[in-house]
Amino acid sequence: MDRIDLKMLQLLQQRTKLTGEIGKMKRRHGAVIYVPERERELVARLTRLSKGQLPARAVAALYREILSSSRAAQGQQPIGFLQASALIVLPASRACFGACDRFSPRKKWAELAEGLHTGELSLALLTGDDLMDALKTERWRSDFLAGLAVVGDFFPTFDPKPSPGQRIFIVTPGGKGIAPEAGRILILIECKSTLNAIKSLLHSMPDLPIHAEQLTRRAAPARKGLSSALVLLTLDRPVKGIQVTDELGQAGKLTGVPIAILGSYPRTEEYGG
Repeated sequence: MDRIDLKMLQLLQQRTKLTGEIGKMKRRHGAVIYVPERERELVARLTRLSKGQLPARAVAALYREILSSSRAAQGQQPIGFLQASALIVLPASRACFGACDRFSPRKKWAELAEGLHTGELSLALLTGDDLMDALKTERWRSDFLAGLAVVGDFFPTFDPKPSPGQRIFIVTPGGKGIAPEAGRILILIECKSTLNAIKSLLHSMPDLPIHAEQLTRRAAPARKGLSSALVLLTLDRPVKGIQVTDELGQAGKLTGVPIAILGSYPRTEEYGG
């Protein structure tokens, strides 16, 4: 047993050294360190290949920490969050992030956005309510859509019945938030009736098995009686990201429902354990 433990430790040290070299290459070419699609793919593949008595959840938990140490070795910047949501975000973050990930609070969304844009923060964790607050003005909405993307979500682990607004979203800089295969799509819609708008959208996409969940709703200031809502669309089976986003855009134009796609990504349970 001691020999096995020593061998495992040596291999982990070798892996960490290699990821440090990869980190140097990423920084040289301006590439991002946190690539959730790659991490999801790795964990999903290893859990499928795992045989014997080691449960899939144990594989996911072990690699959560291995990937955390790898990101640290590559020089990943801290993860940002809003200070007011610390009691929700920090305990829940351990479901997706590990002991080597660093966290940095910010008092306001403007400070969080600035950290993401400058690279001072690698990513940010926002509750649904936080995200809605960040998108409630035209200025911040445009800023978000131009340079940020939602790449995943998870629920607080300590609350057996969390409210939809407590769902936590992973926001990263750059990209359009369109995954090769989409299992979930987060959209922002503006309408007089969220329920009717969702029904119209889903009716216009009969070939896609989609379930819709309204997360939050806040009145938008002086927009002809319209209000804004975050809606999470969950697909029964993975679909090509570009296909579903194209169809969603066409459905929005057909129904007259203004849609902004904040992110498209695989379903949460495929990553993090």
